Amino acid sequence: MPTRRRVQDEEAKQGRVEFSFPLLIVRIKTFTRVYDRLGAFGASRPVSWAAIIGMPILASFGLYFIFSSLLTLLTTPAAREIGRELGPQAYVLLPGINPYLPILYGWLAIIAAIMVHEGAHGVIARSLGFRVKSSGLLFFLVIPVGAFVDVDEEQMAKAKPKNSVRVLAAGPGANIAVAIVCLLGVLIITSGLTPVVDGLYVFDVMEGMPAQDAGLQLKDVIISVDELPITNFDDFKAILDDKNPNDTIQITVARGEKWNDQFSTTAKLTEHNGSAYLGVSVGELLTEQRLRTYQKLATETLYLHFMPPTLASGLVPFSEALKDFYTHTLGENWHILANIFFWLWFVNVNVAIFNALPIYPLDGGRAFKSVLKSVLGRRAGGRIASRLTTVVAVILLSAIVMTIVLPFIM
Repeated sequence: MPTRRRVQDEEAKQGRVEFSFPLLIVRIKTFTRVYDRLGAFGASRPVSWAAIIGMPILASFGLYFIFSSLLTLLTTPAAREIGRELGPQAYVLLPGINPYLPILYGWLAIIAAIMVHEGAHGVIARSLGFRVKSSGLLFFLVIPVGAFVDVDEEQMAKAKPKNSVRVLAAGPGANIAVAIVCLLGVLIITSGLTPVVDGLYVFDVMEGMPAQDAGLQLKDVIISVDELPITNFDDFKAILDDKNPNDTIQITVARGEKWNDQFSTTAKLTEHNGSAYLGVSVGELLTEQRLRTYQKLATETLYLHFMPPTLASGLVPFSEALKDFYTHTLGENWHILANIFFWLWFVNVNVAIFNALPIYPLDGGRAFKSVLKSVLGRRAGGRIASRLTTVVAVILLSAIVMTIVLPFIM
């Protein structure tokens, strides 16, 4: 195993800070020492074997997703329409470019995913005796965007394939481990939610109409009419249909912070198109129903958790649109923790799956090439392995490009 002194000498030659516009590279010796210490633990080696087993599983999932998406786009016009609405930027895992990735949560998750990914490479590399020439942080100008670990490529090329593949598999393996833990965090938090209020949400009060005269306001929630509970629009409509113009109704609404305050008033209905009319536009909250639906789907289908709350704001209880309608024993900021867990899950699982694909020079592609060389023989198989790796990479990249382009050309 290379000495720590040799690693430090290598880092000294490279320099602590390197700027190559627009990237700033900061090498941190402490990272290498951490990899040494973690790599010395006996558990690191069996964990690396588990990562090897997990890599083809992740790759299989990714391949299924790519080709099933491609088939769906080819055969389903509605899917192509959705693709056009989302736009090509929705496939880019970068906040600020992808409109469905929040800036704060998105960058936090991306930086964490890269650090976990690269750190795992470093730990397993050191545990197997590979030299880590340098490691540190990457900045886009002054904005932190990730981490890097520079493992000695010459040693990797000369090593037994099983060892080099263990190093390569460590990154996706660590990402999926973090993703699973964070997904469990999401499930635990959402299982403890309680609706704050249910009823009809007021999003427009018409000027000069009975609702305005009665004191109804935007963001009120109508919870009862004539002391009858209101949970959906049909309940509300049925009561109004039984009324005549100039009839008076009693309305109770919830309002204020977390809808803790109740306000009761009376309204004298007017006439509109021959019917009794209040002059208010409302929408169904259905907070209890939405929560139960989400909780049921959350344990039945994994696909739900690949749907960002920014894209499914009417279903996900910790989305910006619904978070205020639920409470948790964690306190009023429960939704922040839920979002952190979700985006750590979402980014880590996507990084794990993408890097596991047999596309060179991703981890999966390099592992695929190494295994091919081992099976075919190093001398005779090197050229064949390189060609096969290139062919597979071209096919998969073409399929990925087609899933993005198809909605706009068909």
